Amino acid sequence: MPDARTTIDPTMTKRQSRLEAVLSAVIADNSTTIKDLTQRFAVSEMTIRRDIGALEEAGLVRTYRGGVIVAARQARSAGVASYSLAVAETEHLAEKRAIARLAAKFIEPGDVIFLDSGSTVGCILDFVDPMLELTVFCYSLNVFNMAASRKNTRIVFAGGIYHPDSQCCDSPEGLVLLNRSRSAKAFISANGLHLELGVTTPGQFDISIKRAAMANTARSILVADSSKCGLVRTGHFADLDDFDIVVSDAGFPEDMRQFLSERHIEVALALPVARTD
Repeated sequence: MPDARTTIDPTMTKRQSRLEAVLSAVIADNSTTIKDLTQRFAVSEMTIRRDIGALEEAGLVRTYRGGVIVAARQARSAGVASYSLAVAETEHLAEKRAIARLAAKFIEPGDVIFLDSGSTVGCILDFVDPMLELTVFCYSLNVFNMAASRKNTRIVFAGGIYHPDSQCCDSPEGLVLLNRSRSAKAFISANGLHLELGVTTPGQFDISIKRAAMANTARSILVADSSKCGLVRTGHFADLDDFDIVVSDAGFPEDMRQFLSERHIEVALALPVARTD
């Protein structure tokens, strides 16, 4: 008769194998949905939810609104790349400059605007008349430097702890400043756009900053190239239909265009701009 202490439960072994496979699938995609995992592993939704619950309890994944994403700690150990402005400034240059030029057309003389962090938003002032009178709220060094070179631009900088990878600053005092201020337009960046899981950023500190800017502006304008579509990052800060305008490029997917059109949200798509320098 086998020793009960050494008996292997085949059910537990099968579940452990599935847990490892589920975690590998989430890491490979960086994000997925409960529905997709149910279909992929041919098990019930209840079974997948139990598996995901176990992985979440272990700190390996995070869930919200039917979606599953890699937890920040697991993402680092699995080698999932974090955001770097220096890297972002080398990617999809033509699309980003085209989007920035189109976004700049929404800026009018005397405007008070919020400019978010990121490589695309950082190009917007390149396409704005340098003599135009503006007030710019910002919290990233690359945007501050662009605005500081303009003669008729008043800058309100929300400072604090400096984050080298994104060139951003954050502090409780900076957030208070943004919450008590108002803008005509807020140009918001994102690293992930997903119909079900919303608009996301790889960081956590900038979530409250983006939300404050959107809550205190007359018009929220999402500025993101189409390579971000379908991606999900760890920090959810808005849904697609929280914006008044979405500015992207010709690769912006049809299902997102339809989704926004049905909700009477303007979609502006740009053609690439060739650099002259």
